[in-house]
Amino acid sequence: MNPRASLIVAVYKRPDFLEKIFASVRGQTRGDFEVLIADDGSGQDVAGAVRRFAKEFSRPMRHIWHRDAGFRKTIIVNEAVAKAGTDYLVFIDGDCVLHHRFMERHLVNRRKGVVLAGRRVMLDEAITARLSIADIQSKRIERPSFWWNNCGADQRKHGLYVPGSFTLENAFGKRYWIVGSNFSVHASDFQAVNGYDESITGRGLEDINLTERFRLKGVRIKTITREALQYHLFHTSDPVPHDAETYRNLCFPKQYWAQNGLDHHREIGRETGVAPEDSAHGG
Repeated sequence: MNPRASLIVAVYKRPDFLEKIFASVRGQTRGDFEVLIADDGSGQDVAGAVRRFAKEFSRPMRHIWHRDAGFRKTIIVNEAVAKAGTDYLVFIDGDCVLHHRFMERHLVNRRKGVVLAGRRVMLDEAITARLSIADIQSKRIERPSFWWNNCGADQRKHGLYVPGSFTLENAFGKRYWIVGSNFSVHASDFQAVNGYDESITGRGLEDINLTERFRLKGVRIKTITREALQYHLFHTSDPVPHDAETYRNLCFPKQYWAQNGLDHHREIGRETGVAPEDSAHGG
């Protein structure tokens, strides 16, 4: 079966998380997608997890890697997009377990000129520590009773599977923004804004910047909350490192085209299943 979509998984370290994400990818109702691991400089443990998963996975899979030089998600994700073999892109992070209908709902609702923007249930440290592969394979994680008391009250609505509810929400014209762990878009629309702005390094703001550039281009942002569900595993993160002036410039771009973006990438260089020794950054 030829893939109809490319699932791009942005990862940094945490092979224990990645094994859980892989379990949820295996359980999808749709199988017509390839997987591209956009690896921001992880070590041999992540490379090994990817190799193991690739052996068990019946669909195309590629490991795209570059060396660790700080948080450079924008660069490695753009590079994965450049290597994608389909015309529809679905983006997640390597700390988000997928509902078994996640890919199905993104694919069923895809439209040219539209970005589908989902959300996630932010699980706390206690439930993340005890979550097992069996909890994912059995779909126990998808029961609200499983995580209801282990996330913020404002997060609970993001874990309720209510297909079609987003249609009514979109009708009111609310301004939605992209969360990098849960959105999808036609490749031509991503290319039209030149992808992520690679001048953004350090955690945060890359998704807000991309959202605003899509709007400047006339690509609509529509919510798919309560339909494309995912569960975010707890971990600590470095603070967002941007000052006030940088924040203003990145969050309110004046043009849709990223001067330093997707068009810099070519089919050479960094794809590998082997990464060098581990090093650290706040991914």
